[in-house]
Amino acid sequence: MHYARSLLASLFLLALAGPAFAAARIFIVSDMEGVGGVNSADEQLLPGQRRYDESRRLLAGELNAAVEGAFAGGAAEVVIWDGHDGSRSLSIDDIDPRAKLIQGRPTPANYYLSDRAFDGIFFIGQHAMAGAKGGILAHSQSFTVERISINGRAVGEIGQVAAIAGYYHIPVIMLSGDQAACDEISELQPKAETVAVKRLAGRASSLSVSHAEAKSLIRAAAERAVSHISSYSPWIIEGPVEMTISYYAKAPAVYKGKTVLEAYEAWLGK
Repeated sequence: MHYARSLLASLFLLALAGPAFAAARIFIVSDMEGVGGVNSADEQLLPGQRRYDESRRLLAGELNAAVEGAFAGGAAEVVIWDGHDGSRSLSIDDIDPRAKLIQGRPTPANYYLSDRAFDGIFFIGQHAMAGAKGGILAHSQSFTVERISINGRAVGEIGQVAAIAGYYHIPVIMLSGDQAACDEISELQPKAETVAVKRLAGRASSLSVSHAEAKSLIRAAAERAVSHISSYSPWIIEGPVEMTISYYAKAPAVYKGKTVLEAYEAWLGK
């Protein structure tokens, strides 16, 4: 009887606490170059290529492992953004039915985020920035881009999403991809869970764990990340912001704003 009264009292206190104990909302950014077993730009990244359907299947498997882990960790909602090749790489029929899917273009400067709309960001299938040491299929938006910087700090797609998410007070809490991508997020969000599903093995070859092992590792990392979500803090860049994009074959472009979002809007014309 004493135990029952204690349990009821605890539940009552949790109810009074309200939003602090609300289940987490997770936003997943998907890409393909960082998926385990994907290493060929000629065969695996675009519609019509010989192994593209294989890449889509592998990506869906890693994404569903992340969704499963997120809900096991206590998530109430998971939204996936199809972030590869103009947002046309995923099928809603292949995604865990508990998750929702965003597709379409152009991608808005806010990456579909708003203030505290989500409690944490996952990256699945993520690659490292252009020029990253040990990167596999590393690039920043395009293979024509040599370097992107925000206030002098080099960033790839990881850093850009993390910066916009930070503007909206949302931390990155988990990433799976190649080892270089894991190292990249660890510099920005040291507490983030990382899963290296592959690493560079030679000049342009990759060494991947099995798909089954990748899914197991991703599921576990996602569950840990969500279950400890209150311990993460967003990466916030103070303004003003200057964003410089350097290309291999043309002059650099500079975009400025009072905030990182304004700089992004200047770049994208939105």
